[in-house]
Amino acid sequence: MLFKFHHCAVLVSGLDDLKKCVAAWHLHENIVRFFVFAVYFDFRFSSGMCGHAVEGHSMASALEQQCLSSAVYSVLFRPLLERFEMRDPSALRTLRTALVQAEREQEGFLCLLIKHVLSKSQLDVSLHESLLRLQGTACSDDLKLTNGGAVAQEVGQRATVLRAILARIPNEIGDRRTFLETIKEIANSIKKLLDAINCLIPLLSPELQPLVDQRKRDFVKFSKRFSNTLKEYFKGEPPESVFNSANQLICQIVLFVKIIRENIIL
Repeated sequence: MLFKFHHCAVLVSGLDDLKKCVAAWHLHENIVRFFVFAVYFDFRFSSGMCGHAVEGHSMASALEQQCLSSAVYSVLFRPLLERFEMRDPSALRTLRTALVQAEREQEGFLCLLIKHVLSKSQLDVSLHESLLRLQGTACSDDLKLTNGGAVAQEVGQRATVLRAILARIPNEIGDRRTFLETIKEIANSIKKLLDAINCLIPLLSPELQPLVDQRKRDFVKFSKRFSNTLKEYFKGEPPESVFNSANQLICQIVLFVKIIRENIIL
């Protein structure tokens, strides 16, 4: 995954666009410039990066790594790549393919790349908080269920609404009254999504029902975990744990919709 240096010029020429695209993540020009160059060099095969990947992978839970990796690509890398695609489609296709392949072969690569960028920037940026904010502007295609009729579409719509509410947490957690109202919205949205799921399951094929039911149980488990995290937050725990738990809940939402989309037979 070694790229030609001259390709960097294509992305650096669009630095202003890139800066606007990641403004929600509080990144300044130095981070953006480092990111542009970093993704074009052979991080994956440099001895230092590989060693760090193994260490980081052992320290982080597999689930957290999965959720972070999914969010990093969908809400950060993919929008950035799409923003630059008109400037040099061929170079961007090469980069996109390389990033996806690197993540597939070394799970957590994209997370480690972003963490490396942040460490070089010397900025105090919360990865969990930033990703949660960006979920609010994420493309909703990954939660759309265009097949399967009105019941399936209702599940996708409810999932989209819930993700959008969760993404508001970083902006509202500092105002206790507002945040309490948001928590009520989240609880109500979770209930509506579960109601839609329960209406969908009986319509699925017998082979698919157990898979979907398992995903539903996982979603319920992480909803309860999110609720417990909120209780700990109000007892004095830092908000970072709330951001992390919200990201994991969004991950479960995406995984649930994905299994429906890939297997739905009504």
